[in-house]
Amino acid sequence: MGFTTIDIDRLRNDLMSENLAGYFGAGLGGMLIEAIDIQKMEPEDLVQLAQNQGIDLRRYLV
Repeated sequence: MGFTTIDIDRLRNDLMSENLAGYFGAGLGGMLIEAIDIQKMEPEDLVQLAQNQGIDLRRYLV
């Protein structure tokens, strides 16, 4: 079984940017809180969040 490496920093930045855009663009306060949470998440939690949001993680393979 092979291992895959994901660029966690890039994934984290993209998730944070998406949430901050929702906060500043639409005034969705919950998205600001989630952006703050994303900063503190462990890599496994970031991957799970991305999967839950339907993000194609192949874009983050290194």
